[in-house]
Formats: sequence, C-alpha cells, structure tokens
Amino acid sequence: MTIKWVFGFLLALTAAFSDAQQTLFGTNQYVEYQIGELPLVLSVAHGGNMEPMDIPDRTCNNAVTVTDAYTLETALAMKESLIALTGCSPHLVICHLSRKKLDCNRNIADGACGDPQAELAWTEFHDFIASARNAANMAYNGNTFFVDVHGHGNPIDRIELGYLLYDDELELSDNTLNSATYVNYSSIQELVASNLNGYSHVELLRGPQAFGTLLSNHGFPSVPSEQIPFPGLNTNYYSGGYITANHTCYNSSAQINGFQMELNYNGIRNNQSNRTLFAQGFSEAFTAFMTTHFDMNWGNCAFSGTESNLPMDVTIFPNAISQGDIPEVQNNSSTPLLLSVFDPSGKRIYQQVIPPMSTTKIPFQRESGCYIFQFSTKEGYWNDSRKVMVLN
Repeated sequence: MTIKWVFGFLLALTAAFSDAQQTLFGTNQYVEYQIGELPLVLSVAHGGNMEPMDIPDRTCNNAVTVTDAYTLETALAMKESLIALTGCSPHLVICHLSRKKLDCNRNIADGACGDPQAELAWTEFHDFIASARNAANMAYNGNTFFVDVHGHGNPIDRIELGYLLYDDELELSDNTLNSATYVNYSSIQELVASNLNGYSHVELLRGPQAFGTLLSNHGFPSVPSEQIPFPGLNTNYYSGGYITANHTCYNSSAQINGFQMELNYNGIRNNQSNRTLFAQGFSEAFTAFMTTHFDMNWGNCAFSGTESNLPMDVTIFPNAISQGDIPEVQNNSSTPLLLSVFDPSGKRIYQQVIPPMSTTKIPFQRESGCYIFQFSTKEGYWNDSRKVMVLN
C-alpha cells in the first residue's frame, strides 16, 4: 500500500463524511484543495501570486512565467454560482505559487526547474487533483467532468476549449474526427463511448449540445462549438496541456472526461461583474451538459433541471402576452428572489433581483415563443420555474 494511495483514500473519506466543506493545504500552503460535492473538478494552475524568496524564479527550458490574470477569482466565482444553482460546490484545486516559481501545467522538470520546494508543490498539486477525481468518481459512479481553468491573451475574444486536438485537426472532416484514431486523441473519449444519446465525437465537440455551444448560447462565444466549429489556423489556439493530458481519460488511468478552458480577458475575467455573469453562464451550461450526456443522479444537490418540489409564492401576470406587453412579477414571500429569464433556445436574456413583498415590471419585448422565468431564493437553490408565452 503506497503513501499516495493512503493519502488519496483519506481525502475521499473526508469528502464523503464531512458535513461542511473541507479545505486541505499542501506544504507552506502553496497549493490548496477545496473538497466539493459536485461531479466537477476545477483546477487553477496559473492564477497564484505567492513569490517566496527561497524558491528561485524559473529560467529553465525557456520558461513561460506570465500569470493568467484573475483566473483564480473567476474559478471562485464559478464555485459560488454552482453553489447558488445546485446547493453544492465543485472540487477546486489551486496553485498559489506564482508561475515565476512553478508551472503545474508542465512536466515536473520544466515546471519546477529542479527546485525541491517547487517539486514538492508540483507533486501535491497533482496528487490533490487525483484525489478530487477519485472522490468525485466514487460519489457519482464515474459520471464526472474535469475543467482546467486558464486565461489566454489571443486577440479574438472567445473561449477556447482544449480537447487535446490541434487547430488543424479540428478542421478535419466529421468522418475523420469520428474515427477511432482521433477519438483516442481526445480528452472526452470515454464520453464518446458512453453518452446517453449516442452522440458522435464531432457532435460532442461542436454539435447543438456540445459544451462550447451551450456556453455560446449563454452569450460567451466558444470554440469548438456549433457557432465556431474550429479556431482557424495560426490563431495560437490552445488545445490543452500537461494537466488535461494527465487528468482526463486521455490518460488511461484517469476515469474522467474534460478539457482545458482558456478564457478571454475582456468580457469575462476583467472585472467582478463579468466574472459573475460568466460564472452563471458556465454553471447553467455545465448542469445542462451533464444532464444531457451522463446518467446523472444529483444526489443531495438541489439541481433538478426543471421545476423543483419547492414552489414559491410568485405570480406572473399575464402569463400569455403579446409582443410589446410588459409582464409583472409579484413576489408574495418575505425572501428576495433572483429571476433569470431564458429564451426558447435556452439562452439567458435577462436577470433581476425581485424584492420581497413587491411587484416588479420586467422589460420584455421579444419574438413569439415560450420563455422560462426561473427563480432562486437568497440561499441560492433553484426553487421554481414558470412558463410565459409570447404571442404573435
């Protein structure tokens, strides 16, 4: 029995039997693991700012030392939004060391440049991810997902999802990308073999229910997706790095699908408001993606995908309106409610807090169709949803 196995087993036990979220730290608190309850593992390798003097700056092998600005803050916003949507938190693994000192998205030789303290932090970071994967898989019978969060500086403001396929490979024909050769290159190869609806590799990469398509539907253009099937050549597209290759099912010992997510700065990472809006879009895309493609049992998490068993004292009138009419939402409870409005395609188009014991007009001049008004309580659980028809 190895020390690493015991370490991972103890972490899994901690996750399984703790009533409150537990946070574990590595040596000198250079790395951190916030144990979660969702079937999602997030890692942030390049968002740290700790620069201890006794760890030399990395200079080996043309080291890249640029920080991915506000990726840690974005990941924390994602966590809070997921709690608001589901009542549960993701597993979150963080490297707090500056990239000048350690790059966990490289092999240990290039990432730590031979420094013993950096090497120890590198090892603890990857052990934490492995333990998070194992804990999530135990809780959800392998129906789990992994996202390695990064930030890019490419001139095109779009999210780049790296499935370990290069830019020129994403331009190949559907038949070629669906072949065993390219599926075996992919970081979602297990999902290709087991997804509920039998979607092909190409459909999972850039079809109507692909993760990038769902993010795009929420107002965050992503590649690959139905809207942007491939990045184009010579765009410096990030296809995924060491972490994705070693902590997804591309590595035969890692039973989890996932990708590297490179976030643009403008419109997502650059201020708190944008980080919060992106986090909400990501959370909604994630829950929809998991419910669509995996045999999900959300367990004690509150997400239901539709209406819950906790209806609230809310009235919308009228609930069938003509174009140009402005509906009103009456909150008859003593709790403020967060209202999110989704158009017929599932894209969130409006959001507002409805004060307690109040009636609020909702600006709503839209095309005909069925719109969903979804409400959550102040504590963050999605409690109720109502349909509003816009008539010709």
